[in-house]
Amino acid sequence: MKKNKFIAFALLAVTALSVGCSNSPASSNTSTVTPGTPVSTGDGNNVSLNDIAENEVDVNITEDANMNDTTFRLNRVIDSGTTDDNGNPYIYLDVTISNATDKEYDLSVLNNFYLLAGENEIHFDIKTQIYATKNIDNYSASPFTIPANSDFSGIIGGFILPKDAQDFTVCFFPTQDNKSDKSNVVKVNVSAQNLDKLS
Repeated sequence: MKKNKFIAFALLAVTALSVGCSNSPASSNTSTVTPGTPVSTGDGNNVSLNDIAENEVDVNITEDANMNDTTFRLNRVIDSGTTDDNGNPYIYLDVTISNATDKEYDLSVLNNFYLLAGENEIHFDIKTQIYATKNIDNYSASPFTIPANSDFSGIIGGFILPKDAQDFTVCFFPTQDNKSDKSNVVKVNVSAQNLDKLS
């Protein structure tokens, strides 16, 4: 009986992996969340990420934002020149994050970043990380460490931006080591015309 359960579980796992790894558009994961799509806040409530923060700071590219003992600067947004099957570009963030505390911590693109394009929330897409680890110098895979009393600088991401997006907003939650603390958000408005092409 135990052997049959193990075989059934193994077949289920293999089936799940093969479906999850398919390249067909019908089975691939999407990184776009439609307007009003709820996400869990960890306390049993579901809200849009855009509505979760109590405090918001708006800055321009290359301007520093200081929140929660963290200084965040978006240095540039990079168009990798690679697209998905629908022609939507893979984009990445060149960031500097300074930690003013005595404790290092890890951040992840999935938990700490999202983009707003119109009313759509766009989240980290694992396909972009797989591409970047092989093709982009100074790329830091997620999660990445923010050292104590020091800075992290590097290229992170990425995101699959809808090809028709003209303007979008990069949003960052400075959570430090409390991954569920999304009471603060930094927002940086970006024009698609100002994307740096990967050289």
